[in-house]
Amino acid sequence: MIHYEGIFFEGESLELIKKLEGMNLGIINDEIHLTFKYKPEDSEIFNEIVGKSFDLYLIGYGNDGKNSGFEILLPKKLLKYYINYDNNHNLKVPHITASIKEGEKASNTMYLDFKPLRKKVKITGKFGYWIKDGENEYLSYEPFIKTKTK
Repeated sequence: MIHYEGIFFEGESLELIKKLEGMNLGIINDEIHLTFKYKPEDSEIFNEIVGKSFDLYLIGYGNDGKNSGFEILLPKKLLKYYINYDNNHNLKVPHITASIKEGEKASNTMYLDFKPLRKKVKITGKFGYWIKDGENEYLSYEPFIKTKTK
């Protein structure tokens, strides 16, 4: 089952994110990513872009001592895929969690007051799926077979 889908950052882009973070709060996510949808329905699984790389821009930074993260500027071609809504059905500000303090939740990064960066910073990531299959969790850049309906 897809736990969430989004753009994942590795290599040089991941190192740049870590370098630009103002203050590391101790716990770094296993997979630094921009969530596009948490627990997507079959109609929200985007196999047409899975495994593709995209350039994005860091445009803001926030840190409240509990969560640290960056606001992301998405290219127009990805806006139709970004369907990450809060409990009040408001579209979340596109962001990534850089680190959190022990006992805090990465999902709270969306509440940070992101301050604009002096200039936008280009990073590159790849669209993929975070899969939870029983006790196994892993990142996949392969198309996901959607559930058949009766």
